[in-house]
Amino acid sequence: MTRPLIMLALCSLWAGSAAAQAPADLGPEPDRGGRRPEARLFISPSGEPFRDGDGLAAWFAGADRDSDTLLTRPEFEADAERFFGVLDADGDGVVDGFENQAYERQIAPEITRLGETRPQGAGPGGRPDGDGERPRRSLLGFGRGKPEPGVQRQGAGRYGLLNEPQPVRGADGDLSGRVSRIEWRAAAARRFNLLDLDGDGVLTLDTLPPLPGARPPR
Repeated sequence: MTRPLIMLALCSLWAGSAAAQAPADLGPEPDRGGRRPEARLFISPSGEPFRDGDGLAAWFAGADRDSDTLLTRPEFEADAERFFGVLDADGDGVVDGFENQAYERQIAPEITRLGETRPQGAGPGGRPDGDGERPRRSLLGFGRGKPEPGVQRQGAGRYGLLNEPQPVRGADGDLSGRVSRIEWRAAAARRFNLLDLDGDGVLTLDTLPPLPGARPPR
């Protein structure tokens, strides 16, 4: 067999082998315009990270136990209780300093990385430029369902619905460095109230505040 024929045979074998392989995972299915939705990190109000696809929708669907598209207070608090079990590795009913470090280093390491956003009119390090006033901090970072301009988001606040930099430490009501189950439940109730803008005791996807960096609906 001549050299050109040998090369042709090898190319044919390679093409057949490549065609037989399973297609690569290209992520979420493209929309009608052929665009694939960008996967982005979402951190739930309790601090649980969701990294694949639409994290907000994935969290909501998991917390909505009866799948009726309405997230009630009991469902919200039950979801927080479930994640407390993940954080409380030794099962003693308290998230101690070591377990909190495991959360920051292994479960959600992104929250300890420095962000690039800063308040409007602020210079490096969040300091106001000139005579500008430092923006008011808020756990929500929005007013009446709309992003609140000038509010700096840090830590987990860059990826979630609430502008709370460290959700585990944020539940430490007595600042003891340990989060008890009672404190965790109180934090879950407080967070639900912050998200339940109309006070009807239910959350829906379309009434939740926009995520940081999300494009407003047209």
